[in-house]
Amino acid sequence: MTERHELFSCRDARLLILLILFSGICAGCLGQDPLEARVEKLIQSLGDKDQNISYASSYALVDIGEPAVDPLIKALKDDDPQVRSLAARALGEIGDQKASDSLIEVLDDPSPEVRMNAASSLGWLGASEAVEPLIELLRDENEGVVHSSVCALGAFKDPRAVEPLCEVLNRDDYSKRWEIVLALGEIGDSRAVDPLLDLLDDKDIGSTAADTLSRFESEQLFGKLTKFLRSSNPTTRANAVKVYYGLRDPASIPYLIEMLDDKAPEVRKEAAFALGFFIESEEVVQIELPLIDALGDSDPEVQEVAARSLGRIESKDSVPYLEELLQAKNQNVQIAAAAALGNIGGPEVVDSLTALLGDDSWLLRKSIVDSLIKIGGSRAVDPLISSLEDENYRVRQSAADGLGKLGDQEAVEPLLKAMETEKEWDVRVAEVRALGELGGPEAIEGLRRISKDMEEYRSVRDTAEELLGKIERGEATNVYSVS
Repeated sequence: MTERHELFSCRDARLLILLILFSGICAGCLGQDPLEARVEKLIQSLGDKDQNISYASSYALVDIGEPAVDPLIKALKDDDPQVRSLAARALGEIGDQKASDSLIEVLDDPSPEVRMNAASSLGWLGASEAVEPLIELLRDENEGVVHSSVCALGAFKDPRAVEPLCEVLNRDDYSKRWEIVLALGEIGDSRAVDPLLDLLDDKDIGSTAADTLSRFESEQLFGKLTKFLRSSNPTTRANAVKVYYGLRDPASIPYLIEMLDDKAPEVRKEAAFALGFFIESEEVVQIELPLIDALGDSDPEVQEVAARSLGRIESKDSVPYLEELLQAKNQNVQIAAAAALGNIGGPEVVDSLTALLGDDSWLLRKSIVDSLIKIGGSRAVDPLISSLEDENYRVRQSAADGLGKLGDQEAVEPLLKAMETEKEWDVRVAEVRALGELGGPEAIEGLRRISKDMEEYRSVRDTAEELLGKIERGEATNVYSVS
């Protein structure tokens, strides 16, 4: 089925053309209702060889809604399969329940596209009487039809579909198994647990199965998962850890800590990531030291994830170890350490972060600026002011935003000075917003000058003018919501 965006850049304009095209259809049709005549003409046009016309006709019928339902139901028996297919699709989009029986009847249509669109529409309609017919359609020889049936059955969330869906899951000739996994998750029946667990070793859909299993009740899974943690396949072990992550059950903490010592780095990484979401104080006590130990992992990706998790749980004890990682050879590890220190906060880390503002990597410098903003306080102001001269505009933009948020009047003069040489319009907007947030006579005078400078970027001038208006009206500027 062709999607709307594949046909038109402006659906309304196309429809307008069609409406103009069909505006004369009632000439000579005295006694016939104009809307009825229009619907009739649009249904005839569903069979047009020009897809711009046939599809636009379908969309126009959907917009008409209920008055088009009965004619569309009648069109399901048209000789032209294109008409039947588009009619089936339109009935689903209109959403009128009285179309359900007629759509069920065409599930055995000789055209695969008709069957596919009828199945999809029944899913949209939520017609429970269609469950058994759709289960039968899972045996269809056309994969697109099976796919539509799978999606519809997932939408119904009917337990009757669980075993038939699992049968399709084991078929070698069906390529879209991930849709079945998602459908089983929507249904949520415990009979799907074992088939989904068996997919944890699958490199293609094992991760999807793990995410889906997380939607089930913990008691349905917990006792069964430990077996998969002992698998010889690292993919299986990593996906089992993902299930534990999704469950967020504190009882899984000992298992996740154990997996930090797994021989496969992908498993250790998943475990370090999962542990970072246990943030209650009694949970942090258990996971803090193992995560700190993981900072010394031989794999940089594990170090990176462990650092971010320590930042998430705001581990004060990890600060000296994270400061050491700021000197790591791997840039991603450095950035993760900087971000973690920003989350943990405290004036004691400002000096360690500031020392790296001269690093060659703008990504690291921006991460440090972002962390300084999170930490806040007067000690962060001078480093942010110095970053207004950074060679990378993203760093300068973040620094300007941060100075506005910190609210220190000391930043007004440096911001005005930076605007004398700044070339990038988005940095200039950030600097103007910061001045609006800081306020005061010097900032207001600067904003007034900028708002009247016809050589200034229009967006910068408009922002300055809007902020001045708010200041003059005594409103809170809330500059970071200014468009």
